[in-house]
Amino acid sequence: MASTLEQLLEDGRAALNGGDWREAQSFFRQALEHGVTAETAYGLAKAVEWAGDFGTAIGLYEKAFTLLRRRGESRLPALIAARELSFLYDAVYANAAAADGWLARATSLISEAGDCVEAGWVHLAQCLGTLDPAEMRAHAAAATELGRRLGDPDLEFCARSYEGLALVLGGRIAVGLRLIDEAAAAATSGEVRDYQAAGEIYCKMLLCSELTLDVRRAQQWMEVAAGFGHRQHAAWVPAICGMHYGGILTAAGRWAEAEDRLERAIKDYDGGFRALRGGAVVRLADLRLRQGRAAEAATLLRGYESDPAAVQPLARLRLMNGDAESAAAVLRRRLQAAAGSVLVAPEIALLAEVHLAARRPDEASGLGCELGVIAAATGLGQYVALAEYTVGLCRLATERTNGAGAGASTVAREHLEKALVAFGAAGLPLEQARCRLALARAVAADQPELATAEALTALRDFQQLGARYDADAAAQVLRALGHRYRTSPRAGGQLTTREVQVLQLIADGLSNSQIAARLFISKRTVEHHVGSILAKLGLTTRAEVQAYASRAHTNQPA
Repeated sequence: MASTLEQLLEDGRAALNGGDWREAQSFFRQALEHGVTAETAYGLAKAVEWAGDFGTAIGLYEKAFTLLRRRGESRLPALIAARELSFLYDAVYANAAAADGWLARATSLISEAGDCVEAGWVHLAQCLGTLDPAEMRAHAAAATELGRRLGDPDLEFCARSYEGLALVLGGRIAVGLRLIDEAAAAATSGEVRDYQAAGEIYCKMLLCSELTLDVRRAQQWMEVAAGFGHRQHAAWVPAICGMHYGGILTAAGRWAEAEDRLERAIKDYDGGFRALRGGAVVRLADLRLRQGRAAEAATLLRGYESDPAAVQPLARLRLMNGDAESAAAVLRRRLQAAAGSVLVAPEIALLAEVHLAARRPDEASGLGCELGVIAAATGLGQYVALAEYTVGLCRLATERTNGAGAGASTVAREHLEKALVAFGAAGLPLEQARCRLALARAVAADQPELATAEALTALRDFQQLGARYDADAAAQVLRALGHRYRTSPRAGGQLTTREVQVLQLIADGLSNSQIAARLFISKRTVEHHVGSILAKLGLTTRAEVQAYASRAHTNQPA
């Protein structure tokens, strides 16, 4: 019987290592038929956790903890308390008291154990319990050293990713990203064998890429790690990593993919880590704002205003609604809370736009100078772009206020042209198109032909992205320049048969849901067709599509 039990446990652990959570559950449940032991409870807890049954996992982890403590053990119980129970109580139930209690229990237990791998994992759990980058780095460095000295690459490289995160949060971005790159290389090569450790490394890479607007880095690593997260029942990987990657895809202009990732992340969170779903929801709200779907964004943001990722979409929504003072208040609170951080460059740039909208160019110019300091300190091309763009906008506003001559336009143009190149190099297409439109405004008085060309390019870029609000702004600039842009299909952009059907149903006043039911296709497919129709016809709103369809019907031969 003992040998049978040992074989079942060995087979269960092998299935866990292979990422086959369903097979692992089968082996551990068979082992439970021989009696409840700490080993069977712990193994089954890991299997059901990775399959997404977090409530059951918590009960099994607590059972394993109790049985191990009855045997007088401290090392594995400390790991269970810190790495599993503390995290799960926070992520699933938002129960900070229970999470803190289990982390405190782990800290007490591990103090009895001396140097061991489990002590390293407790250090990493303590990283999640602090907002202080210096404290986080100290715990991560201790874990890295334990992993290196004890020959455990899972711990060593997972800890390096935490060290990298702490350095990025502390403003030493280049050094931090190098550590994360090293950890990601170890995870990709198979040097890191533990699936949970590899998942944490990839999530840290995506988080830091999102925090620093480093779209290129994230895309390059995701190409290398394309297969990770698709093993059977890897429940939390698409939720947490998918949320961060969705934010990156939004910044990269890959909005259809971003929408899919974020909607899936929300669904995955609802099935498990419910306390963390707000991060995915507010990122979807940010995408909706970029698409010009302000009403949907407002609905998504409701109830999640305190989420750090909600600051920019909430402020931009209020600015779009003409409430510059409220937008400024949201951004100021964020900047005060993150005083000294260089990662708030996007919020500073947005606050400068808010000040310009409120006709406070001097305050905006001060923020442009602050961005220049941050860009120089970090060396990040995307921050250079934000700084140059902001300074260019400020020079334009100052020119209009003071009635300055062509020289001011030349200075503004120089800054905007530098920003245009830098946004392109950083892979930020919406920001690049907005910069191009600002450039069109800067040269409109002296070089109307150039302004028209830049505005037309910006309009096409906005339409290709599906940025309706920005496309309307570009169309307004073109009208002011006396240009009547075409709304007929572009060369090579003829509507497909299905798109013609969708166009006619839009003209008949049907909603996307009604069109989906009529054509027996999904609502998301309808949305894709509508976006394609808008881009091909050079239109920006549903009302314009209806008007176009009516004109086309009227002009048909009898």
